[in-house]
Amino acid sequence: MVYQSILGMEKPEELNPGDISMPGFFYDLNLDQVVGDILEEHKLYDLKRYYYGPLDRDAIEYRQGVLKDIDKPEVFDSISSFSQAMRRSREYLSYIEGCDNDTQIMKWNLDSAYSYVVCVERLLNELNDEQIESMGLTLFRDWLAEYTKSDGFLQLREDTYRLIGKFADMKFNIKIKRDRVIIRKGYLEEDYCKQLKEAFKVNTDDMHYYQNNPFGTSLLSPLEEKVLVILSKQYPEVFSELYDYDEVHRDFMDETVVRFEHEVQFYIAFRLYRDRMKDMGFHFCYPSLRQDNKLNITMVYDLALAGKNAREKKEVVFNDCYYNEGERFLIVTGPNQGGKTTYARALGQVVYFTLMGLMVPAMTAEVPTFDGIYTHFAVEENLDTGAGKLKEELIRFKGLMSRITEHSFVIINEIFTSAASYDAYIMGRKVIEFLLKLNCSGVYVTHIFELTKGDSRIVSMVAALLDDGSNIRTFRIERKPADGRSYANTIVEKHQMTYQEVKERISR
Repeated sequence: MVYQSILGMEKPEELNPGDISMPGFFYDLNLDQVVGDILEEHKLYDLKRYYYGPLDRDAIEYRQGVLKDIDKPEVFDSISSFSQAMRRSREYLSYIEGCDNDTQIMKWNLDSAYSYVVCVERLLNELNDEQIESMGLTLFRDWLAEYTKSDGFLQLREDTYRLIGKFADMKFNIKIKRDRVIIRKGYLEEDYCKQLKEAFKVNTDDMHYYQNNPFGTSLLSPLEEKVLVILSKQYPEVFSELYDYDEVHRDFMDETVVRFEHEVQFYIAFRLYRDRMKDMGFHFCYPSLRQDNKLNITMVYDLALAGKNAREKKEVVFNDCYYNEGERFLIVTGPNQGGKTTYARALGQVVYFTLMGLMVPAMTAEVPTFDGIYTHFAVEENLDTGAGKLKEELIRFKGLMSRITEHSFVIINEIFTSAASYDAYIMGRKVIEFLLKLNCSGVYVTHIFELTKGDSRIVSMVAALLDDGSNIRTFRIERKPADGRSYANTIVEKHQMTYQEVKERISR
């Protein structure tokens, strides 16, 4: 098999064909916030599109294998160092845009090529020394080995090392005497620059070679231009070779190396995010892919809420989810503000990160290979349409119905709230019947507890209270029959219609 992409066995444009845009479920599941946090420190790279398209089973396993390799400290350090050196190489090239001196431009190109050659060779050596197990990194390592043996790379390496060595041997000193500037070959006997470097020595082992350009990154001053002209006369063979080098090696970066360095940030960004979340006490796991439609997740949590609560020093509650044989849909009822929507979002996030080939926010997870995630959350009424909230919801859901398959994961949250209770029940029942007929899986959050009855494929989940006599939310979602009492109590409290409150009104 030939290496194509570190993100899958095909090239990214083949993995995600067509125009790539943010999926509609991102906002419903707060994934726009989560992915924003993941990519916060990687704004130099355009990585968002890699988080938008679901993968097939082979691609998921391919990515999981790569992430497991990158999870190894030594592999992570090697790839991170390689990325740093590649960024430095591109930074040198970026200086060219601000230059108007041909010699300075060619020297920055040489410096960039040196950084590139060193980091490519070092990455190959380190990947050979480390225990690589994934198909993705194995294929890339084998490709890199062939690339570094190619005539083009060997010529680039030889020419770059030779010319860098000649510039390193180019020694001169400048003596300013009244109105005269004297430039001579060689160092003075008292080399103050060397003494300063020794006094303020920095460990540059991880930088391979720290490139010092005596002319800086900006336009040359008149004095610097004159110095450069004099040096070109004193070292004509070096500058002549620099001109020849530039003609041959102006576009030296291989497209596959550049693409690898860009794509591998997908894994690096996620791992850094996961490590930050772990430091705050949150766990992750690699999900197992199931052949059937059973979902089995323990200690799941909402990533967006977890990060927010951790910053505010608030507790995060973990929940479980599982399907028994023949079960297809969870219907979650219970009091308002009891954690129902958070629970649904958490399950959706587990399914989503599974489809991305990444770790998931749970202690353990067994997840089917769904073909997509579809959500329908209540939204504010659009007054411009004049259709009314209920009609808008029905129109939106109709569009959703045509895309759902038996392999989809569907999340519905508090719809038909603007309708009368009986009408909401009838429409909710129709929705459930439609989804069960498709034989898809998912979660339905509702205050209509009657929807949990009448079909063995439905699992009743209830947002629990501290005890039967209180209305204190635990934010635990329990697998048990719904009775509607907790929701009724919430409505009674909201409208100040408890027994004691009614009694007090009557007495007044």
